[in-house]
Amino acid sequence: RARGGAYRVGRQHDRVSLFDRWAAGYDQAVRGASFPFAGYDHLLRAVLRAAAVKPGMRVLDVGVGTGNLAQLFVEAGCEVWGVDFSPKMLERARQRLSQARLIQADITGHLPEELRIGCERIVSSYVFHEFPLEEKVALLTRLTDHALGAGGYLVVGDVGFPNREAYEMARQHWADEWDENEFYWVGDEAVEALREAGFDAAYTQVTVSAGVLVIRPESREGRA
Repeated sequence: RARGGAYRVGRQHDRVSLFDRWAAGYDQAVRGASFPFAGYDHLLRAVLRAAAVKPGMRVLDVGVGTGNLAQLFVEAGCEVWGVDFSPKMLERARQRLSQARLIQADITGHLPEELRIGCERIVSSYVFHEFPLEEKVALLTRLTDHALGAGGYLVVGDVGFPNREAYEMARQHWADEWDENEFYWVGDEAVEALREAGFDAAYTQVTVSAGVLVIRPESREGRA
């Protein structure tokens, strides 16, 4: 689904405004919702488990929001960086994460040099469903090339379903809440697209409407 530059700029401006307005009530909203945030905290803990971190590891949280996922990694003893495009979301995150290094930036644009940190893990929750699959893969590739250190990998928790059949069943079941402007993950299709881009990937369904992708760049080594 091709998008023009003017459309993308306009949509991103709208999204920043939306998330700025949502910041004050975000935590209550996601924990009180059914679809698509059912099991919100369970998914965040699944991301933490899949990341298998040790104290002192460098972790980048992409789309850090109010800091709920990043806080788990701070509590695990990691050095945490976070990036988000919403200044109001980052204000909330700074209130709870004084130890983390938080950067305002749009990951669809130029990635700031402050993120060239060679981290051991890149993590994210409830962010990448904003982008079509092709853009998801491109963004993950750029983040890997820009910010991930040797031996590191990525863990993405997000709205998703294991296959197209499950996706369509969910679309019917949650028809009133389903957002046709979002691009929810289809696990097996995402794994195949990531493998074609040179990643090793595995998808695990965690809640009724969200799963975790573990994405390893080993097979990309040596590519031009």
